[in-house]
Amino acid sequence: METIDYTLLIQTVPEVSKKDGSVYTCTVGYSPQKGWIRVYPMPYNKGLKRWNTYRINVEKNKQDSRAESWKLSSYSRHEQWKNFNQDVQLVGSIREADRKYMKALMLNNTMQAISQLNKDRRSIGFLYVLKAHAYWDVNESYVNPHQLLLFQDIQEDYDPYTKQDKQFHSRINFQDQDGTHNLMLNNWQYYMAQINFGHKPEAFRYINNDPQILMLGNMFSYRNTWIVLESFRQPHNSLLL
Repeated sequence: METIDYTLLIQTVPEVSKKDGSVYTCTVGYSPQKGWIRVYPMPYNKGLKRWNTYRINVEKNKQDSRAESWKLSSYSRHEQWKNFNQDVQLVGSIREADRKYMKALMLNNTMQAISQLNKDRRSIGFLYVLKAHAYWDVNESYVNPHQLLLFQDIQEDYDPYTKQDKQFHSRINFQDQDGTHNLMLNNWQYYMAQINFGHKPEAFRYINNDPQILMLGNMFSYRNTWIVLESFRQPHNSLLL
């Protein structure tokens, strides 16, 4: 067990655990002690916020051999996250200068292509792209909640915050040295935008204009399959560290 500071940047769309049926999210962020890491499973309904720094006790996830993967050391998950606020202590929200510093760290760690991430056996990585286009696509796994009302046994397993509840999901097109990619953009903030504003293109207004730093993560079961976790706007005149 290790105690680290962890600045949360990403929460993925909540999923249902195949192991115990609980709903959880995967988080990705930066730790001065560990670098860029993922910490999961984490609850989606305990007020975790982007750019907040938390002090947490973590250990390696024995079921996930990826170097960047960690989990909480506590048993709160097995107690329906009863003592989560004690296990995850808020340090505070980082300053704007620290946010710019983290983006500079991303830029300094960008690769030229996804194939480089595979070669280096990364499971979290960054690409710098001059142009990206994010958009809404039809969610083929969408489950209509009104139809579920007809089937009580299915209704009991249904959770309104998972991918199945959204009619559309976000995707992103971009080019690297390997060629053109069309990947899932798996970030909960865009799914929540559907609830608040509908599936409007304005959700991607900070992506479809300037050059971008793409944060990517690979799939647990398919290590050469990648999804985009977030796209950070990067002006042309940004300086490296």
